[in-house]
Amino acid sequence: MKYIKNILIVLLALYSAFFLIGAVLVPVLSYTANYSLSANLNSILSNACHQNPERTFWLMGYPMALCARCFGVYLSVCISCLLLLADKFSINFKIFIILAIICSTDILLNLFNINTGNITRFFIGLLIGILITKFFNYIITRRKV
Repeated sequence: MKYIKNILIVLLALYSAFFLIGAVLVPVLSYTANYSLSANLNSILSNACHQNPERTFWLMGYPMALCARCFGVYLSVCISCLLLLADKFSINFKIFIILAIICSTDILLNLFNINTGNITRFFIGLLIGILITKFFNYIITRRKV
């Protein structure tokens, strides 16, 4: 059972790593004049993020292929999954609820056109990634996978 759980966690970490690497590669490829490859990779990643340039970090003069919040989410999920595999990831229910309230507050502020900035979005993304990993772990643990 634990073997299947670990495989699922590794798959989630690899999935997140793909998006992280792709997000960084898009501006690097553009900077090195590989525009076609950059555009194709950007197109693939557009299915996972709105890619609004105003809400995106820029690298080498080009926007990354994920917004700041999504970049934080994928980074945090990847790191959290690795910590989960090493049995170093634990969050109690109260902390989970507090993090969920913080994330919801920022998202609501953005829905009402209150700009919290890319740095805040990135950190909220990190928190969301922690919540996703905790929820994913809860589901696969409860299902006795």
